[in-house]
Amino acid sequence: MEVDGAENWNNNLSDGGKFANLKAFVTAAREFEATHSESAVNLMTRYLGLVASSCDLTIFSPGRSEVCAFFSSLWRVMCDGRGPHWAGVAVLARAAIEPSARHALTHTYKFMPILSRLLSDTISNDKKIKVLSVMQEISYGIKISWQESYLSGLMKRLTDWITQPMLEPQHRTIGHKSLTVLVNVCYGNLPAIYALMRTVDTKDFVVHLINLKDGGYGGVETCRLLLCLTGASRGVASTRQQDVHGYLCCTLRTFNKAIAEKDATQLLHAYTFINDLCTDNNLKGYVLTYPHFTAALKDALKDLDSLCKVTSDDAEESEQAYGCLQNALKFLTVLVNLDLYTLRCHHIQLVCLCMKASQMCLPESLELFAAIVLQYRDEGRLPQDLISVISDGLPSLLVPPALEPGKAGLQWLQVVGALCETSETQERVLNEVTPDTFEDTLHNVLHYTSQTGALGSEAAQAAVVVSCRSALALAPLAPRWAAALDRLLAHHQIRKLLCAGLTGGNGSRRRQILQLVKHHYFPSDQMNQVFGDFSLFLKEVSEVGIMTGRIKIVGQLADTLRSGKISDIATSSVMELYGYKMTCLEQRLHSQSVALQGASEHMASLQHSLAMLQATNTSQQNVLYTTQMQNEKHKKRIDELHKQLEDAETTLRAFRAKLAAERLDKENQKDNLQKEFRVQLTNLENEMKSREKAAEERVRQSEVENKALQKKLEQQTNKNSELAGVLIKFEERVKQRDKRLEDAAAAESALKRDLEHRDTMIKQLEKTVAERENRLYQVTSQLEEMKRVQEMVAKLMSKSTSTTNS
Repeated sequence: MEVDGAENWNNNLSDGGKFANLKAFVTAAREFEATHSESAVNLMTRYLGLVASSCDLTIFSPGRSEVCAFFSSLWRVMCDGRGPHWAGVAVLARAAIEPSARHALTHTYKFMPILSRLLSDTISNDKKIKVLSVMQEISYGIKISWQESYLSGLMKRLTDWITQPMLEPQHRTIGHKSLTVLVNVCYGNLPAIYALMRTVDTKDFVVHLINLKDGGYGGVETCRLLLCLTGASRGVASTRQQDVHGYLCCTLRTFNKAIAEKDATQLLHAYTFINDLCTDNNLKGYVLTYPHFTAALKDALKDLDSLCKVTSDDAEESEQAYGCLQNALKFLTVLVNLDLYTLRCHHIQLVCLCMKASQMCLPESLELFAAIVLQYRDEGRLPQDLISVISDGLPSLLVPPALEPGKAGLQWLQVVGALCETSETQERVLNEVTPDTFEDTLHNVLHYTSQTGALGSEAAQAAVVVSCRSALALAPLAPRWAAALDRLLAHHQIRKLLCAGLTGGNGSRRRQILQLVKHHYFPSDQMNQVFGDFSLFLKEVSEVGIMTGRIKIVGQLADTLRSGKISDIATSSVMELYGYKMTCLEQRLHSQSVALQGASEHMASLQHSLAMLQATNTSQQNVLYTTQMQNEKHKKRIDELHKQLEDAETTLRAFRAKLAAERLDKENQKDNLQKEFRVQLTNLENEMKSREKAAEERVRQSEVENKALQKKLEQQTNKNSELAGVLIKFEERVKQRDKRLEDAAAAESALKRDLEHRDTMIKQLEKTVAERENRLYQVTSQLEEMKRVQEMVAKLMSKSTSTTNS
């Protein structure tokens, strides 16, 4: 798993533009804190509007210093009475859509007290709905460990709006959202429940809740709140099987109704409630005996297909459908994990639903698919009808997520891990998934979770555990997976996350890691390193525990020293002292409440600073990791260049030897050609000379014959008178002689043409010789060029050697 430094650098450059509005708001907030000017307020409102209208929700993901600075500045500005509160509420409503940002708003930045102060009877109903909508998002899963100063006022307002008459639709919406916020704040938080019980008459309030539950209004929230009040007053163990079955009936009815009405909030609470019931050891036995899961699931599956076919261009409607489908898949995953045999008849329909829903909600679809496959882990094989359905859609599910792989990568790894548990699907994994894509997906998950805070740490541990388990399952089957397992366990970050899982509070994950470590294929040297880190952590924890114990002992000794015995005092004096003490306690309670509010704000500020430091630390660790990877990459590149240089030298030596052989061969060919040309020229010259001699001889003979004929002609001329008859014959002879002369002239012309042809052949041979010499010159030039290249390589080698030595 390597990090591409150039790619990260480009990402940082693009991120600079993405966070521009956040940085501009931080600057405007600093100006507002220094001057409290109207222009600074206008600037903050403008930038908050731009941030709230952003389509990219990743700008709210915690883990970056820019995001921490933005939310910290927004918290300080909204604490000020002159700040842009409602623009901040719009930003919080937008940021709460992103899960990791919502977790940070709840647990790190502490926006609940600020939003509680905004709630009052003086604001309009629309503003009440806006604030309550944000509060129901960021109060989901909130942890309250003491009586925070805002709880009493918040409980009073929420219970008033819940019990008010529902005369108008807005009143009903306000009451419904108030009930949701109240449930979120009270669920699992005893201090909030005690504050609620001090605010209202518990019996009357419970009767009102039962009426709401029976009337179909806020059924799941009402069940959750009733369970909270029952647990606080009588204990969780007092909950009866009949009560749990009633809660489940209401939850399943709400689930089906919310799917039909596309109510994402009700689906979220239905999922949360049934998940809590299934994970509670005191109540899970009652859940498993509920007989109507199959019928309710059969009715729900009919309407779930409509959520997968949303083609509306309305962004709000599409987002609502996405939230509904997401929560519905989570709900179904909880039901599947109950491992009820009666629900197996719906597994084929659920797998088909996963295939359809993967286009919209890939992480949740993969998680549900993995849960279904894991139900057959003990059997060791899948049913044949389920295999046929899975085989049709398996190639698409085994393709790693291309868009935002860090978000859906964990669920994809879970699917691969689930398929590795059965023999029928192991072969498909070996054929469809390569170790490189597997490691790249894990790296994307770890890179993404490093920027998402506490939720990211849990997801990173889960990803590492399931990846190591998958690699251990496939390592005995293929050597490349064995090598991938060695690379995974050699990675420092993975060993660190395994150690964190061993030391964390999740017992099931601890057991999974121990099962990994004791596996016979787990390398012993890596086992020593993991447990070495684990022992160091335990040593630090033990030291902290000893110090904590000592501090407790000192505190108990101080309390004993301050306490005294009061005896022999009159009752009236005691009553007077008691009244005085109560007055002092009330004053101290008020002052402590004020001090608690200040301390809470200071603690929130410290948490903001801690989040900023953690984000800075994370970014620096990423930079350090990237730098180390780049150094290793450059070192590897240098080794590759050295090897290439050695290969080039070897190639150059071979080329030189080949060139020398070719040069020697060319010289030999040149000598042979020159000898052959000399022989041919000598032969041509001899032949030309012999032909010239023969021609000259024939010319001389012709001249001699001509002279003899001329002499005879003179004789005949003198005898014309006498030899009239002979003249004709003589003329005929003359004609014959003329003809012979013409033939001789023709022969002479033929000889001249033959000479010219020979001359042409000589010139062509000379041209061929010149071309051969030109080619020989080019080869010589190439040899000289190769010598210059050799000299340049020698110079480069000498320079690299001198650089390495220096």
